[in-house]
Amino acid sequence: MIKANILSALNKQIQHEQSNAQAYRAVSIYFGRVNLHRLEAFMAEQVQDEQLHAEKLIKHVCDRGGAVGLGAMSAPWPNFESPLEAVKFVRDLERASTEMIHGLYELARKEGDYALEVRLHWFITEQIEEEKWSSELAARMQQVHEHPEQVFMLDHQWGKWLEQTNANVLGDRF
Repeated sequence: MIKANILSALNKQIQHEQSNAQAYRAVSIYFGRVNLHRLEAFMAEQVQDEQLHAEKLIKHVCDRGGAVGLGAMSAPWPNFESPLEAVKFVRDLERASTEMIHGLYELARKEGDYALEVRLHWFITEQIEEEKWSSELAARMQQVHEHPEQVFMLDHQWGKWLEQTNANVLGDRF
């Protein structure tokens, strides 16, 4: 059985992951609107990743007999002033996720919830990757944001990186 305070924190994290999915959808829509279609596709994939994160936590709660509390999500930021603002938003979103995961891990440790500690190892590793790419994208966009032709080049390069990453992931699966 999951302790009440841990269940509450897990439900808060589930809510956060679902809200992140909606936020990534807003960013994806923005990039499509400004014709940065590779970044649009990349952010659309992040929607699925965030939903997967929520599903992993939901399964953990359900497998342990806990009650998942799905709440209303706040509306994501609908408009961005620039691609730079959008990628900084994403970077900050990932940083906030990392902080929450670390807080959840600390709570699991304090409460002796070993099963949750083990489950969170995957999330901790995942957040290293998420913060790495989001910080890199924000840094690159910071460098080129004043030059539209370079922003479009970055979009193209990010798409190539995504293609390589997906090929590597598929290769690892077979």
